[in-house]
Amino acid sequence: MQARRIGHTATGLGNGRVLVVGGSSSGNTPTNTTELYTVSSNSWSPGPNLETARMDHTATLLPNGKVLVVGGRGPGGDALDSAEIYDADANEWTPASPIPLGARASHAAVLLPSGKVLVAGGGNSHLDGLNTAALYHPDTDSWTDAGSMNVKRNVLTLTLLEAGVVVAIGGFNAAGAETTAEVYDSYQPEAGWQLLLAQMEHGRHGHASTPLPSGRILVTGSLEGSPGRVLKAAELFQLSSTLWTPQAEMMEARFFHTATALPSGEVLIAGGYSSPYAMPRASAEIFRRDGSWEFIASMSSARVNHTATWLESGSVLIIGGTDGGAVLNTAERYVP
Repeated sequence: MQARRIGHTATGLGNGRVLVVGGSSSGNTPTNTTELYTVSSNSWSPGPNLETARMDHTATLLPNGKVLVVGGRGPGGDALDSAEIYDADANEWTPASPIPLGARASHAAVLLPSGKVLVAGGGNSHLDGLNTAALYHPDTDSWTDAGSMNVKRNVLTLTLLEAGVVVAIGGFNAAGAETTAEVYDSYQPEAGWQLLLAQMEHGRHGHASTPLPSGRILVTGSLEGSPGRVLKAAELFQLSSTLWTPQAEMMEARFFHTATALPSGEVLIAGGYSSPYAMPRASAEIFRRDGSWEFIASMSSARVNHTATWLESGSVLIIGGTDGGAVLNTAERYVP
């Protein structure tokens, strides 16, 4: 890439390009630059600058092909409530209505079947989280309150299942890493957030949540406790039973790794820390359909806080992050 990036986003545009937004080259100070990766030519080109530099934001592809970027940390390190929209046809950014209910970074966002975007959790400090959620309406550039989660969740995951149900998993707050999860039914929003009685075996922070066929979610890795223990543990959530089932452990403990669903029904796990904030890993492994784990060839570089984006051409694009010594501007592709 033309810039080193950590805390960025990478969004497949559906036109053979990937939009990379913001992040930081130093690990702390965000940038307002963007870049476009063209799959067919394996090349990078500069994109238009954001109005506000940001990192630890979210980027969501809308049904109209535009990209909604929300929140993150700004130049002063404080969380942002601002939002912007990228128009791929015009190759430009325009301001969107700011998200209500508090500035936030390290939150999560998911596109609903209705075309609206659900944004939840995150935080405005590194010590606690938010429980607020909001819905963005692209047609009117407006937000509505989506109700409050039962638990504050910073660095949570939101996973959409085919039934239109969103599952908010883990995250941390002042009490530590959460073992709880809760659901939001996008077809029955008046029901609000429903806390699941069944809890995970481990608190999850810096984990990944990946949808699998048949309404299941694979949850991998975590930094649990203080000073912190990195986990190999994996669990499966089944929507029909709302139960958690422990799975075989990963080959390597990980947090702040990536997990990418493959068309085969398998999951690619790459990089992350294996001990609290020590050197990142270059290793990668696959969760097979029979529930087993298998190491595959390692990445060319150790990476943590990188991104992984499935490409329609049939590979996974791994971008940026840090190798523990420097923020990276390199990218590589995994071909199943």
